[in-house]
Parts: sequence; structure tokens; C-alpha cells
Amino acid sequence: MLVKGHIVNMRKIYWVLLIPIYIVVSYNNIFLDWQLQYSGVTEAEDFGRYVFVLCLSFCQSFIYILIIRLVVSLLKYIFSKKQNSSS
Repeated sequence: MLVKGHIVNMRKIYWVLLIPIYIVVSYNNIFLDWQLQYSGVTEAEDFGRYVFVLCLSFCQSFIYILIIRLVVSLLKYIFSKKQNSSS
């Protein structure tokens, strides 16, 4: 919940999942979506483009992790409801 003083804790498994998801998303963004291999790195603008794409890839990866976390929590909630109703 987004209230003042509330601390959001993510389990370590989500941070471990973030690394491979970040690698796949960055590879996809650099080589397939943005096709940065066709541009050079001779100017500061080109370097800034790489930094921008990597930051964007991190944000995308983090959003994917949040979606995974939401799905897992919903499944846990659904299965706990089924167990409580069948008991």
C-alpha cells in the first residue's frame, strides 16, 4: 500500500529473477527493438542513447517483476480461499 511510512519488502527470489529478466529485456531492446548495433559510439549522444535504453530496460524488468509478484499473490489468495472453503 502506498502510504507514508509503509515499507515495501520484496523477497530475495524476486531480486534474483530481476537479473535474468533484465539481461533478456536489455538484449531485446539493444539488438532488436532499438537496433543500436547500427549506430556508433563516437558521440556523447550515442552513449546517452545506450544509457537511456539500459535504464528503460531496468524499468521494464522491474515492471515485469511486479506483475509476476501480483500474479503469485493472487494465486496464493485463490488457493488459500479454496483450502479454507473445502475444510
